[in-house]
Amino acid sequence: MKEFNVMVDNHSFKAYEFGDNRLPSLVCLHGMTGDSNSFLELREYLFEDFHIIILDLPGHGETNPLKLERDYRFTSLAKRIYRVIHTLVNSTFYILGHSWGADLALHTAKEFPDKIEGLVLIDGGYVFPEMAEGLTKGKALSGWSEYIESSKYSSWDEIVNTYQEYTTKPWNKKLDSIISSNFIKSNDHYILRADRYSLLATIQAFYSEPCSTTYKNIECPVLLFYSTLPNYDNSRQKGIEKIKNALKKVKVIGIENTKHNVRWDSPERVATEILNWKINLKSYFLYKRMG
Repeated sequence: MKEFNVMVDNHSFKAYEFGDNRLPSLVCLHGMTGDSNSFLELREYLFEDFHIIILDLPGHGETNPLKLERDYRFTSLAKRIYRVIHTLVNSTFYILGHSWGADLALHTAKEFPDKIEGLVLIDGGYVFPEMAEGLTKGKALSGWSEYIESSKYSSWDEIVNTYQEYTTKPWNKKLDSIISSNFIKSNDHYILRADRYSLLATIQAFYSEPCSTTYKNIECPVLLFYSTLPNYDNSRQKGIEKIKNALKKVKVIGIENTKHNVRWDSPERVATEILNWKINLKSYFLYKRMG
């Protein structure tokens, strides 16, 4: 692993590099409250086939918050993210994003269509906020404010008991490693490391530039993974139908017995599907070039 601090507009972004840089590059973008460790287990299945770049997004991990709320708007942040990537990757690349990261991946592909080989969206970029019926911006901001305030734990066991609800797997040491950097110790309590201002500015961004505003501009192939639990989520089905109808080259896969953190619950299956998709894309484009 190599670590980088990349300066863009006088702001330092933390980036991590894994694998051989002669391989196709895969840039990974995590979700809200997460960081680069979010992909710890998934990258173990992918690093022999990809040159992997993982970023800590603003206000998360080792990347400091941005100064202005408008800096978190997807179009603005996607442009900064591209400039970070461009310092580390000279050729075209794939982007993999989970949740918030999936929306950022879509906006990056919208802004830089000639640079993106393909998108992998993991349970993001198709539901929130448009398909979440009745979830106004005010309600979303209020809910996230309450969540941030309540994310205060007196012990690590208390965190594990809470986060066990976010995965279908029995808790293990790898899951401990994935979330350990999401918290800091303060006054004998564990609190979220992610910056409150960044989180709430990001919620604002979802409503300013919903994911579907990118669809007509997406030219590259897209692979969407969605969680299958809870199985009564109507908003998920509406979002899947919309993205399938809007995108030209999209493959949609539901992974059985997974919650929102799909790549925690089934990293090997997700990795296998990504690698098969990449192989099929290579064959498709080779056939297309041959006429």
